[in-house]
Amino acid sequence: SAGYASPSPPPQPPPEQDLPNIVFLVVESTDGRTWTPGYSNDVIPMPNIRELQRSGVEFRRHYSNAPVCCPSRATFWSGRHASEIPHEHDGIRVGGAWNNYEGLPLNFTDRIDQVLSRVTNYNVKVSGKTDWVTGGHSENVYLNAWSMYARFPYSVNQSGGWYTEVPADSCGSSGHVKQGGGAKTGSAHAGDWHTADNTTAWIKEIVKLNPERPFFVFQGMDIVHPPYATNQFYNSTIDRSKVEVPAWQPLMEMHPCDFQSSMLKGCTPSDLDAPGFYDNHRRREIRALYYAMIAEFDTMVGEYIRAVKQAGVWDNTVFIVTSDHGDMQMEKQQFYKMVPYDASASVPMVIFDGRNPLQNGRVITDTTQLIDIFPTVMELAGVNDTLLPPKLGGHSLVPMMSSQPDRARISQRPDFVVSQFHGDDIGMSWFLVVQTTNVSTYKMIVWGSGEQVPALLFDLQTDPNEEKNLIDTAEGMEAHKGLVQMLDRNLRSVVDYPTVAQSVAQYNWNSLHKWIARTPGWKDEIHKSSLRWSKSWDQDVNGSFTALNQFLESPPGIQACRLNLTWTTN
Repeated sequence: SAGYASPSPPPQPPPEQDLPNIVFLVVESTDGRTWTPGYSNDVIPMPNIRELQRSGVEFRRHYSNAPVCCPSRATFWSGRHASEIPHEHDGIRVGGAWNNYEGLPLNFTDRIDQVLSRVTNYNVKVSGKTDWVTGGHSENVYLNAWSMYARFPYSVNQSGGWYTEVPADSCGSSGHVKQGGGAKTGSAHAGDWHTADNTTAWIKEIVKLNPERPFFVFQGMDIVHPPYATNQFYNSTIDRSKVEVPAWQPLMEMHPCDFQSSMLKGCTPSDLDAPGFYDNHRRREIRALYYAMIAEFDTMVGEYIRAVKQAGVWDNTVFIVTSDHGDMQMEKQQFYKMVPYDASASVPMVIFDGRNPLQNGRVITDTTQLIDIFPTVMELAGVNDTLLPPKLGGHSLVPMMSSQPDRARISQRPDFVVSQFHGDDIGMSWFLVVQTTNVSTYKMIVWGSGEQVPALLFDLQTDPNEEKNLIDTAEGMEAHKGLVQMLDRNLRSVVDYPTVAQSVAQYNWNSLHKWIARTPGWKDEIHKSSLRWSKSWDQDVNGSFTALNQFLESPPGIQACRLNLTWTTN
């Protein structure tokens, strides 16, 4: 199908005049709210991102289309929604980039960098973390995802429940501060610095070698991804008095799918571990280390700003700086991403165009999404619409970036965005739609086919922490009936979520059956000690196998999230 490898002659590149250089930086795991001036009492020092914001465009309702590493990158590098990336993997037809094991197939030929190399004269360099390819993650990832609907036994009070992330390395950890260090030295993220040094050196060298030829340069960073780690230098930049500790609700008052994600992530401690886990000081420290990592990333951004200025091309370079997904950073008793709340699903983004610096910058509160980056880069690079790949789900942001915004083109954009996920550390497939109306900005979250557990509706302007579900009563549902119908209609216009949720359930079932058939000694392999869920298995080995066998012997289907402190198999 289109977008996959097939021989074709390269089209004639567009003329180079007036084409900008493009610096594209993608950090890991950064909550979309954290770059907003005033966030948490301006606790995070970020002078370089602020420099870009002052003369650029800041996007404050920007969303990841699949908030986990590989699926997210697969979406924005291809410009497609996760449910529009079908492929074959291990002999199984896969409907999309469903989990961290499913991304772009190896024969995909329409990534941003591939299109630029094929149809333009840009010098293209891709460095650092890419993580967009199918099959790129570990056994932990696919076994966890495929068994999502197995009803494994657990006891939260006795052992912390059934967890697929080791608590000591996740929610139960207090993070790590590396002794010593400076702004660039002694970093806990030395690999990112090594890549940044090499890539910024390349910028300066390529401008010298071919000053007339524009460049596109990308670095993907690992920093900000858990585990939460920093050095003494950056740790000292975070004023603990400004760090806000989120309130947590009792476990049995959570939405069932929130409870399951908290448990699966190792964030529901046993009775024995509860006092230390729930300590406010520990939770504040975790958030402080998270903010310290963002501050260090800002310094990396500064290295790129400096390199572009030293190369003498500042006034002809566009910076696009964003994240692949967010991080719950202790909100709703979770860390990590994977869930539909803004801490996880929204991402920050700033675009600065050196050809057109904006006095006092601009803030965009319209909903935008990561797959908008693909058509934005193509327009900046002068790629004719006839050369664009099929199935692009986003819209160029260029009309929002000019000194006089193109209102006609902006009005043609949908006023909503959609995201989805189907993999690790969740109890069910979920889908979200965020839409701005003339009243407010609303988010609706649907799990499975929409029938198994209650949907959620939030007013993001009056309830930014997503604490009040507007449709949790019959009265609320009736009052918002028209809004819910509109949001549901718009969500379905992008993804037929009941069909997709069932398709994922079938894929999980097929994949696990095939893995068992090809894996000698699979019963030992599936709970070997190196897998993160091994301790959960070992709490009740017989009960775990009973649950797995019940899953394998039943027709594939969507199972509702459980809200139980204890679960036993029959």
